[in-house]
Amino acid sequence: MISVIVPLAPSEDKWKELLPQLDSLPEGSEIILVTGIGDKLDTSSFDNVRVVEGRKGRAGRMNCGADLARNELLWFLHADSQFEGDAIAKLVSVYTQEPDALYYFDLKFMDDGPKLVKLNEWLVRWRSDFLKMPFGDQGFAISKDLFLELGGYREDVAYGEDYLLTWKIRQEAYPIKPIGASIYSSARKYEKGGWGKVTLVHVFLTFKQGWPELLKLLRKKFL
Repeated sequence: MISVIVPLAPSEDKWKELLPQLDSLPEGSEIILVTGIGDKLDTSSFDNVRVVEGRKGRAGRMNCGADLARNELLWFLHADSQFEGDAIAKLVSVYTQEPDALYYFDLKFMDDGPKLVKLNEWLVRWRSDFLKMPFGDQGFAISKDLFLELGGYREDVAYGEDYLLTWKIRQEAYPIKPIGASIYSSARKYEKGGWGKVTLVHVFLTFKQGWPELLKLLRKKFL
């Protein structure tokens, strides 16, 4: 059984397109939409959906959803995510084989941005499979016990709480594995901000935040 956790930004409505894709969740699963304080949602036309108020920030909302989750497998999704029809079956299959790991999907971009995002797809694949550094838009799936053991998402950072979780997992020597299915995300930000600028900013912030974590990993491994 799966607890799907979807953190929502103010006035976010993409969840209405996401929920129909989750019809094939195993029996007993649940979908938790985590809103900001005071935000109201009408989910009366959907089954197995809980709406809860979370703390400030995306990390706080995801942690709140995890705390309230009833099932052992947590699946964190962005509201605008789309995925292949067999994604849920593949997730259940790999998780059953090895529960103590972080699982992620292969990221692909929708056709709503510049064509150069195909290069970003390749870079994300290399970063995830070779460097073991997937990001949260790749639909993280992890057992609730392991997530809580790791301390959840850090709420004291301005960005990159998902990236820091992958570092924590590596530092504690748990596996990070692909599910073998694709998840689709919007490429609008590359169209709006410019492909080159947005890509360079992401690379810079990744290195800036990751360097101290790499040093922690090396100290833990060799000292």
